[in-house]
Amino acid sequence: MRKVVVYGLWVMLLLAPLAAHCQTDLYKRYASQRGVKVASVSNFAIDSTAHVDVTVIEAADDEGWEWMKKEFFIGDLSPEQQAGLGEGYDAVLFARRSRANPRENAPVKNEDIDIAGSCYIGISYLNQAVYIFCADSEEEYDAVVSLLVKKIMHQSR
Repeated sequence: MRKVVVYGLWVMLLLAPLAAHCQTDLYKRYASQRGVKVASVSNFAIDSTAHVDVTVIEAADDEGWEWMKKEFFIGDLSPEQQAGLGEGYDAVLFARRSRANPRENAPVKNEDIDIAGSCYIGISYLNQAVYIFCADSEEEYDAVVSLLVKKIMHQSR
């Protein structure tokens, strides 16, 4: 047993600098919030050409989900959607928001959405999770939207 603990500590020490490097500003913003678990992945492959940073915020308890609903303006589901959740079907929503503060709408420059200043958030009611996707190009954001639409279509079957 002691060898396993020592080995586990050794692996954690080796990986600690890598984990710290991958932590995004969004991760740092939400990591200390009680009632939620936060993870961040840099350069996540959406497809063969699109690589984005993803921060995932998942409720650890009912209080965490209530906080997330307020923080990200997540509305309540209809009775039909609630029934679907009970049967294992997800209700997935997504919206374009500000990268600096996902509570706010996406910033606009010259009547167009500012790509560098925006992100997409995906909300999974079944998992009680928010996925924040930050990309560098409109093509990468198109891949994110495609992924989220596929998730919605898969759940509707």
